[in-house]
Amino acid sequence: MQTLHSLTRFVLKKLFGHFSAYRFVRTAFEDAGLRQRASLCLSCLVYGGGDLLSKKWDLAIVKALFMGLVFWIASLYAVPVYSGAIEHAAFNMRVWLTGLMVFYLYLHTRHIRDTIIETRTVKKGDPYRHSLLRRGILKLWVVSRQGVARYLATLRAGKVNKTLFWLLSPYIIMGLYQAKTRQWHKAVLLVLIQGTLLSYILSVGVLDILDFVALDTDFRPSTFNLVYGFMALFAVCLYMSVYVYNIVNVTRQISTGQLGNTALRDDLRALRDERLPLTLLSLPVIGVMGFTIIPLIFMISIAFTSYTGASLEFRWQGFEIFRRLIMIEDNLYTLVAVVRWTLIWAVLATFTNYFGGIMLSLLINKKGVRGKKVWRTIFIITMATPQFVSLLIMNQMFAYEGPVNQFLLNVGLINENINFWGNQLRARTLIIIVNMWVGIPYLMLLTSGILMNIPEDLYEAARIEGASKVQAFLKITMPYMFYITTPLLLMQFIGNMNNFNVIYLLTQGRPYGVGLENAGGTDILITWLYQLTRTHRMYNLSAAIGIIIFVLSASISISIYRKTAAYSKEGEFS
Repeated sequence: MQTLHSLTRFVLKKLFGHFSAYRFVRTAFEDAGLRQRASLCLSCLVYGGGDLLSKKWDLAIVKALFMGLVFWIASLYAVPVYSGAIEHAAFNMRVWLTGLMVFYLYLHTRHIRDTIIETRTVKKGDPYRHSLLRRGILKLWVVSRQGVARYLATLRAGKVNKTLFWLLSPYIIMGLYQAKTRQWHKAVLLVLIQGTLLSYILSVGVLDILDFVALDTDFRPSTFNLVYGFMALFAVCLYMSVYVYNIVNVTRQISTGQLGNTALRDDLRALRDERLPLTLLSLPVIGVMGFTIIPLIFMISIAFTSYTGASLEFRWQGFEIFRRLIMIEDNLYTLVAVVRWTLIWAVLATFTNYFGGIMLSLLINKKGVRGKKVWRTIFIITMATPQFVSLLIMNQMFAYEGPVNQFLLNVGLINENINFWGNQLRARTLIIIVNMWVGIPYLMLLTSGILMNIPEDLYEAARIEGASKVQAFLKITMPYMFYITTPLLLMQFIGNMNNFNVIYLLTQGRPYGVGLENAGGTDILITWLYQLTRTHRMYNLSAAIGIIIFVLSASISISIYRKTAAYSKEGEFS
């Protein structure tokens, strides 16, 4: 009876503990300043709204996207599901929808409580501690206001007509004022930029932008319109950035009287000396823009078109593919099943390798173990073997007619061959085991160096205090390891979510899952995306899944890493 009473109190405390924060809302609102009151109001109205007035703007974006997704799903399914118009026995949509809404209410309530606690720690009238976005807006306003005031003051001072002419010159011809002040190299460069970009934009760029809006044209494929349209938009953004920068620079030089007359060799010398970091970063930035950012933007845009690969002619269709992914029951069931297995696989693959590597490293480094170099060499050979070779060998070893089945038949353990890759549960279990064989040696080498750096005095003090080996491991070894390797764990987790090699080389996503649409029982999001693109040529659906992968990876990595000691207590661990 006492146990039941304690359990009831615990459940009620957890259930209503967060809702008790509402009685502090009025007091916190009255004691807070204007900015804190705005934060409280936004937190009550929008999940993550309070973070918009703090430096945690990335979390605010993730929370707002999650709230939008929850309300979108609820608006589409709430009435049909609870009225019984939509039901799927295997999916059990009513349970999933109820769980999603309860989970959202729990998170929103926690967010309100955290905002209240944070607000009560800030005195009325003090600047808000986490107001990065607000400070940025105020700074932009102050700079703009000062720029306008300086511009008007410059017009009033001196000869108005002459000053007005040079102030208006960058609006018409870039480089004219630089030529007047004998900054010849800047003048020539600005004239070339204006002539080249403006000629391209007015002659070809405008047509490319119009074709980008239409996409489906008669004289060239829609993919060309998409690419050329992005190029034209990029040229417009580049021209406008140089154009605005030149106007600001000329206005500043006229108002302050600093002509900035530097020779070309001085600018080149500055790029070699004090601006050397900018010089060295320029090529990597160009490479990232050309080979990462632009393809990523192209992939994202494909998700909002009707491009399926059957034809090169397609149109914009907005969020239609996302609507199909959510509204069509088979697609939604497949998406949920694949996401669920992706997360299970990522968690198991990460932590089995992590703890397996730690245990193996502890065994090898244990005092009294002989031949440490031999043991390490054996596992290094496993790691040094190309991964695709190991995976293909494992695929053949566990084949229906493979060596493992033959060995089990010969020793009499089985009477008929086992279809390891033909059963979903067996295939998933084998994938995790094989991944341990491939990944543990790397973690063993990495954690060996960290374990050797743990001060022996800590273990000595623990032994004097009477701590057992298990307690020393849990209180000394693991906190030290988690503090050092948290970024590595996140990297491994995100890498396993996108681990194409292990899944595809072992099973190619098979066996085919029951009730899954164009997906196998062992497919994760990245292999499902590959199958949709390579086999079924559903490019727009693949792009939408790529966006889902990015949102999952980014939200999980940001939210987890910001809560770890490696982020919040960097440099404090000793």
